[in-house]
Amino acid sequence: MSVPDDSHATPSPTAEQTACVLPWIHLCASIDGVYGRCCVDDSMYHTELYDEQEEPAFALNDDAIGCSPGSRYAKDNPDRVMGIREAFNSPNMKRTRLAMLGGERVEACKYCYFREDHGAQSYRQNVNRRFHQEYDLDALAARTAADGTVEEFPFFLDIRFGNLCNLRCVMCTYPVSSSWGAKQRPSWSSAVIDPYRDDDELWATLRENAHLIRKLYFAGGEPFLQPGHFAMLELLVETGNAHNVGIQYNSNLTVSPDNAIKLLRHFKSVGIGASCDGVGEVFEYIRAGGKWADFVANVRLLRSDFDVWLQVSPQRHNLWDLRNVLEFARTEGLEVDLANVVQWPQDLSVASLSAEEKARATQELTDLIAWCAELGWDKPATHLDALRSFMNSLDPTRLVDDGVS
Repeated sequence: MSVPDDSHATPSPTAEQTACVLPWIHLCASIDGVYGRCCVDDSMYHTELYDEQEEPAFALNDDAIGCSPGSRYAKDNPDRVMGIREAFNSPNMKRTRLAMLGGERVEACKYCYFREDHGAQSYRQNVNRRFHQEYDLDALAARTAADGTVEEFPFFLDIRFGNLCNLRCVMCTYPVSSSWGAKQRPSWSSAVIDPYRDDDELWATLRENAHLIRKLYFAGGEPFLQPGHFAMLELLVETGNAHNVGIQYNSNLTVSPDNAIKLLRHFKSVGIGASCDGVGEVFEYIRAGGKWADFVANVRLLRSDFDVWLQVSPQRHNLWDLRNVLEFARTEGLEVDLANVVQWPQDLSVASLSAEEKARATQELTDLIAWCAELGWDKPATHLDALRSFMNSLDPTRLVDDGVS
């Protein structure tokens, strides 16, 4: 039975607690060609398959959106191969919208719900604030057909143009980083993965809809090493739409961004979250292969033209260096984002600290919160408070049962 044109979904009274604006405006495409509702979509990642000694069947999770034609998953999931336009209205994406409007928790979004339940800020909460003008549940419902379809092209894209990366960060792994792949990949797979390079349909779709794109998010791998990232910038400049597009990066900034600077000056806005998980030796330990001096030089180079802040992932290895990170930020006049608390690998989570370590860390964080408050530095103070709550709300023996693996 066809759905009437005037038939729309309606939000439930509890939708505010479950809904996220992203399924209405956004699509994520992972480094190995699997589509997601966002970059923390739990159904999108199948990293355990890369631990197999013999090449496994690359079956998608039941709740995954689908995969691109160039993905390793395409051969084993022929009925779920699609382009980005089809992915935006795939069956699972449509079900997600209806579930959220109905006040239901979506299984693929458990990463965010878990953080919210344990005192940490979630990506869902952050993007709903960031896109507050679009996050009107009645308006979203009015744009949603009874079957969950949304007709518009997603104006916000996060396409991970492969896994090329120069670092082996301690909380990362293969296939996310080609440098980890060079060290630990299975024999049947290559270190470098790039499912979009030869995807002619993708590039044609991006060119056709370039005028509708308003937001881009680039991450890695390392975006300033990815050919596809540069091709995307060039496409938007060539089509004359760059001045309408805001870009946000998550970059390790240990490689030279010189090749990107000239292109980036064409865009409406450019924000760069510079991954900084410690100062000096701590930085170089966590971001293995990176040099602190290179990072500082690149931060200073880019901040003269673009908005740059420190993107910190609090974890066991940097908990005692957060004060140094904050002091470096104050010296450089940089903002700091500490919301992305490491949840896994489990042994790196602050929730895995012993009771004695948690007591000491609680005092350290309390002192840092007070210091930030005295400075009127509200954002890091809020994030540190959430980190303290997250650390103390969890019994590390229950982490897996609570949804972190």
